[in-house]
Amino acid sequence: MNKFLEKINKICRENKKVAMFIDMDGTITVYDIYPEEIVKQKMQDEYSKAEPAQYIIDILKEINEIPNIDLYILSLSKTLKITEEKKEWLKKYVPFIEEKNWIIITRELNEYSSENRDIIKAQKIKELKEQYDYSILLDDDHKILKEAQKMLDTKFSPFHISSTLI
Repeated sequence: MNKFLEKINKICRENKKVAMFIDMDGTITVYDIYPEEIVKQKMQDEYSKAEPAQYIIDILKEINEIPNIDLYILSLSKTLKITEEKKEWLKKYVPFIEEKNWIIITRELNEYSSENRDIIKAQKIKELKEQYDYSILLDDDHKILKEAQKMLDTKFSPFHISSTLI
């Protein structure tokens, strides 16, 4: 068993009810880097073709078997079109995470902005925190992970995607 899976199992043994929030871009999908001026268009046109990070998805399938953990997708999206593309991608590659547990925060709907981009995920986790004894965030963005650690403090663990590889 890899160390990441061991850590998640330990958290679940020590807590009654656990929530795990999982980023998409660069975490469960291979993230292609585009120049800023074309990233929105490329994401709209090509998200459904994004390659799944199968190793990570397989680990998440194992985690999903733990009885006292709920998995959530927690992702940012620039446009409604990208949000729809992400939903289609999730249906295809991550069907074991229920659609009701997909939290896709859309900039076009003014659900986030450049000013609150780094803290919006922590705010969403905080909204659900009272339902759980412990929360976990798996993400590839250091700023988001650090802000979540500051805002959520105790009964919370941030994990960078690289931690799943050991």
